[in-house]
Amino acid sequence: MRPAQAAIEYLFMIALALTMVLIAVRLVHRTAQTATESMNRTNKKIIEILKNMTNQS
Repeated sequence: MRPAQAAIEYLFMIALALTMVLIAVRLVHRTAQTATESMNRTNKKIIEILKNMTNQS
C-alpha cells in the first residue's frame, strides 16, 4: 500500500469519526433541550396547582 493511499484512508476514518461525534453531540443536545422544556412545563403546572390550592383556602 502506498503511503499516500494510507494517509487518505486515515483522513477518511478521522472524518467519519468526527461525523459520528457530531451526530452524537446533536442527539444529546436535543435530548437535553427536550428534557429542559418538559421540566419547565411541569414546574409551571405545579406552581399553578399550588397557587390554586392556596387561593381556595
